[in-house]
Amino acid sequence: MAVATVDVRTCIIARVTTDDGVVGIGESVVARYFTGESLASASDLIGGVLAGALAGRDPCDLIGLRTLMARIIVGNNAARAAVEMALHDVVAQAAGVPLYEFYGGRRRPSVPTIWHVSGGTPASLANEAGEAASEGFPLVKIKVGSADVEHDIAATLAVRDAVGPGVELLPDANQGWDHSQAMRYLKAVAEADPGFVEQPLPRWDLLGMARLNAASPVTVAADEGIFDANGLRTALAVGAVGAVVAKLMKAAGPLGVREMFSVADEAGIGVHFAGMAGQTSIGAAHAAHLALAVPNLRFGSGISPHYITDDVVTERFLPVAGHLHPSDEPGLGVRIDEESLSRYRTDR
Repeated sequence: MAVATVDVRTCIIARVTTDDGVVGIGESVVARYFTGESLASASDLIGGVLAGALAGRDPCDLIGLRTLMARIIVGNNAARAAVEMALHDVVAQAAGVPLYEFYGGRRRPSVPTIWHVSGGTPASLANEAGEAASEGFPLVKIKVGSADVEHDIAATLAVRDAVGPGVELLPDANQGWDHSQAMRYLKAVAEADPGFVEQPLPRWDLLGMARLNAASPVTVAADEGIFDANGLRTALAVGAVGAVVAKLMKAAGPLGVREMFSVADEAGIGVHFAGMAGQTSIGAAHAAHLALAVPNLRFGSGISPHYITDDVVTERFLPVAGHLHPSDEPGLGVRIDEESLSRYRTDR
């Protein structure tokens, strides 16, 4: 969040195995503060309820399986997303195509991704952001939303000066402000031309977001306040957003994210397709495959596997000059390192 440091991240990995021996994998971050899930609840759900419900069914019936999961489970979007990702990996492998081809084909040569800066002085944040821009990162996200709005304003303006006009600047308040604080910030940073300001108000305050969006000189985006396509439709109906942040763990998987993109396209608003800081290469690669294929990536991606110190795969999936390049191998193209996975497992 904008006012906290995350040192350890908890993730759930799902594996789906077919009768033919094809193994698909998926992953979600589990965070009570975001989706209400824990490792224990997600593990119990995937290994118990979903394993029993999906056993023996056709993995190619992706819409039917998604509908089934939604019918027997309320919420638990991160757990459902991990399973749906694994199913998509299975089907793409069986078809002999990389996931991005399964999702409709490559629409861009690579996926632009982000560098985050937070927690420092305006000068230190500007220095870090400038270094990221020089390394090729086309987007910089600055964490704001603190009680010291003037500090956040100064930091945002300093970061813009450091990265120049060619880098997309995306401040993220993580629900940190009230209306007056948010409006003070939005008016003050308009000269920095941010692409949007993300979730300035609490997730539940949809009408407050609408009032803010109507008066703001800067596009207002929602993350925590919009999980899926239905939530986006509601937000659009009241004028609460001019952009949206999509995540696999929010939308309960790739099909939910694609529906969010469709709604955004129809409304003419931009999408930022984000991951979660601390996710492994498994979840990041899934998101990147989908990001290659979606039509509307106006605000790039926030897929950031480069923020973990270790991983659970044989070859880390990392950006090159600020861009991600998903594998051309069938399916996800990422393989679990069983020794590393065993070292980090906490469920046994």
